[in-house]
Amino acid sequence: MIGRRGQWVAEPQRPSGGDIRGLTGLRAVAALWVVAHHFWLFSPESPWLRPLQPLWPLLEAGWLGVDLFFVLSGFVLTHNYVSVMGSRATARATAGFYRARLSRIWPTWMVVLTAATAGLVVKQLAVGMESTETRLDAVTMLRQVFLVQVWDRPDYAATGPVGPGWSLSAEWLAYVVFPALVLVLHRLRRLRPVVLGALALVAVTPFAYGCLAMGAHDWRWSWLLRLAGCFLAGALVALCVARVPLRPGATRAATRLTVVSSVLVLAVVWWADAIGRDHAGVAVLLFPVLVASLALTDGGLARPLSTPAMVLGGRISFALYLVHMGVFEAVWTLMDIAPSLQGGSVPAVTLQLALPLLPLPAAWALWRFVEEPARLRLRAPRPTAPATGPGSAVCAAAGAEAPVAVGR
Repeated sequence: MIGRRGQWVAEPQRPSGGDIRGLTGLRAVAALWVVAHHFWLFSPESPWLRPLQPLWPLLEAGWLGVDLFFVLSGFVLTHNYVSVMGSRATARATAGFYRARLSRIWPTWMVVLTAATAGLVVKQLAVGMESTETRLDAVTMLRQVFLVQVWDRPDYAATGPVGPGWSLSAEWLAYVVFPALVLVLHRLRRLRPVVLGALALVAVTPFAYGCLAMGAHDWRWSWLLRLAGCFLAGALVALCVARVPLRPGATRAATRLTVVSSVLVLAVVWWADAIGRDHAGVAVLLFPVLVASLALTDGGLARPLSTPAMVLGGRISFALYLVHMGVFEAVWTLMDIAPSLQGGSVPAVTLQLALPLLPLPAAWALWRFVEEPARLRLRAPRPTAPATGPGSAVCAAAGAEAPVAVGR
């Protein structure tokens, strides 16, 4: 950049190292949105839930957390790997990528899968509950172990003991194809930011149009359309952000966009509820804008999202997603079989009020004692490569990778 007196002045850049805290906090928001959605959707009828009725449009649309996480996933992986794998996907680089991904998701997944399966067996044998949806045969369980349970299914309902695990299976499919995708992304990285941004919006348009045209977000193979569109949109947003010079004008515009895009997401959710149609999926058009703006500024909504509490929430978001339904179901089962926890007794009301928060300590423990130790023990050497482009420091700032699969 040329200064007023003709001297060359370096573009202002975000300090390298660490992660983009605003995006880490956004992961916490997406995870909590899904948790709230599932609690609202599956909770037994309770009088104390009625005061939450004004928030029902937001709770009903909580399935959108999965789409937001897929955008974040595409963004983070592209930031971390496009420079080191994009020119040519060598066997060593590809193996390192898969090892890094597996070290993040598989140990935690196996712990949760084992606990959920054991809980289901106990529920069937001790309580006498028979499930017509969840099968525990050898083929089903092997599909769970290898995370392929949803790959050949047009729907994602009842795919195993851990219901929300469908999106982890979808995320693993994205990881499988990513080394090939990154070769294309590497060749697109020099396009102008406006072109990359437009392509990101195009990527999520088919799913948004389907929601608008059919008045529903769940149809045959919709999970695959969501995965492909949102993941690709996040990847293109990462390329776009890397091309944007971090000048004061761009930062101010990004700060405003964090607020505007968030308000518009809420507007779409309430609009869909007001007309009585499942059009909330149109909001996916705003997710690439929200992620890009948070990556380019420390102001606006990035400030509250960057607080220590939100960043910690983002760190445990993967574990929170995996354990929350198990915690809910365990407590609901206990309330069904324990007379003292039924009706309007003090213990029953106390447990009902505390239940939405109980997945948080369980998620922290899973993250602290399983996810992080496994990642540190199994991780591959972190890839490094010289970053290029005016936004290269932003690329470096996305370094802290994380699994981000979340879904209904």
